[in-house]
Amino acid sequence: MDNGFLFSKKMWALIMVLLVVLMAAAAFALQFSEEKAKPQTAVERRGTGNSQYPGADVSKAVFKVDNMSCSGCISAIKGSLAGFPGIEDILVDLGGGKTEVYYRKERGADVAKMAQAITESGYPARTLKVFSADEIKKKRDLAASKSKFYVASVSGYDIARADFDMEMKAARKQYQKDYGEDLFSTARGKALKQRLQGQVLSRLIQQGTLLQEINRSGYSVDSETLKAELEAYIEKNGKSEQVLQQAVKDAGYDYDYFRKRFEMGVLINRYIDEKVLAGATTPDEKERAFAAWFNNTRSKAEVAYYDKNLERAIQEQRSSGSCCPVK
Repeated sequence: MDNGFLFSKKMWALIMVLLVVLMAAAAFALQFSEEKAKPQTAVERRGTGNSQYPGADVSKAVFKVDNMSCSGCISAIKGSLAGFPGIEDILVDLGGGKTEVYYRKERGADVAKMAQAITESGYPARTLKVFSADEIKKKRDLAASKSKFYVASVSGYDIARADFDMEMKAARKQYQKDYGEDLFSTARGKALKQRLQGQVLSRLIQQGTLLQEINRSGYSVDSETLKAELEAYIEKNGKSEQVLQQAVKDAGYDYDYFRKRFEMGVLINRYIDEKVLAGATTPDEKERAFAAWFNNTRSKAEVAYYDKNLERAIQEQRSSGSCCPVK
């Protein structure tokens, strides 16, 4: 096994797109066990929270913002817009490197001045897109019609509600196994459920972002290679396919779903090895190459949420992070 393969596996884990379902369940359990020592960070809001159900006259500006890393950055960006007229809500996405500002244009809100203020606070910002009140209403109506079947979309790649439900089922099953069947009936369990929802959806969005980028490139892996990869995985772990099927079932997953996810993992893994890391020789070079590609891919992705409750959950998840000095 060469260093490129090892590195891409490391990056695969970094972006939390896990090939092995049991590893995913264990990771959730570990995070919960550490939760007692970790304070919860709420999403900071300003105004009435109209970003969830904006009125007829609320518009939205989306900014690409550099240098963000943690909750201190969120505070600094929100502080830079304090006192601006017409702003209803400010949502900062640390992972995506974006800030969304909901505002009422007729009250004097100025998008160019918002970008300038954020930049002057130490976080270079540029306007990616501005949505009118009519555009927001159309997107909201579309979300309502699609939410029965999909939870979100990444640049046109729809994330099926069935996939989300499967991941949540497995995560809940592992927690209940470790902490008791009544876990999610407690107040702490209900808070945990929202965190899990944010984590699961974030992971599916990351995967969708990469898959959409790979699909646009035209890269593919043939069925024989995918079959050989699965056979090699089974052999490496000293299992028969029958034993693997039972392990997957015990973890709360459908085996066909697991195979689909495994094949997606192989596709992304091979693309990273062959295209993203091509020419990089040292671990540092490979890490820089991956980071540059992944950050660029993520910054181009347009995410639409069809389920507002899950959108709030992922905002809670993304708003938390380690502290850094406020600039």
